[in-house]
Amino acid sequence: MIDGTTVSMHEHGLVRVFKADYQLAMEIGHMGVYDRLCRALGIDVIDASDVQQLQTRSLDDMTVTDFLRAGYEVNEDDIAANKAALDGLDDFDGLLLLIRSGAFKNRPVTLNTDGEAILVATLREPEADIAFEPLPNPDPEAVLEDPPQKKKPSDAAMSGRIATVALLLMALLVWLMIWVAG
Repeated sequence: MIDGTTVSMHEHGLVRVFKADYQLAMEIGHMGVYDRLCRALGIDVIDASDVQQLQTRSLDDMTVTDFLRAGYEVNEDDIAANKAALDGLDDFDGLLLLIRSGAFKNRPVTLNTDGEAILVATLREPEADIAFEPLPNPDPEAVLEDPPQKKKPSDAAMSGRIATVALLLMALLVWLMIWVAG
């Protein structure tokens, strides 16, 4: 089960489903501002482009679960884990807030989820990443350096190699002369 009350630093791809109480629904619906939602969740700012308002009575023949499947392609395991809570929303006559991970700008944060905005379920979208932890660096002060370059052979080493090749060629020439004479 996903902890929907905590938004980690690198969270991506979660959808939190909240029931808004009457006062919160009225402010969002009539004034179109999210200040009260921020206060209700205990956060400073929210990106409204990642908040979807859903009036349950506007779903017609579709259930909330069907809407989440179609609109967000949420994980079926998460739907099964939250089945009772999601099915209970079909009888709820009010405002639901579907808040994606991208809405939370100041992170990490722990949300207040039982006041004016009540957390119903937290669901994963396809390829969701709940938390990415940075890789540990044992010595953050260390400066990365290039690997050591291969040492250039000295002039004496090069002269020795040339002399060895010359001696081998002379030995081959002597052997060839002996073979031709014999």
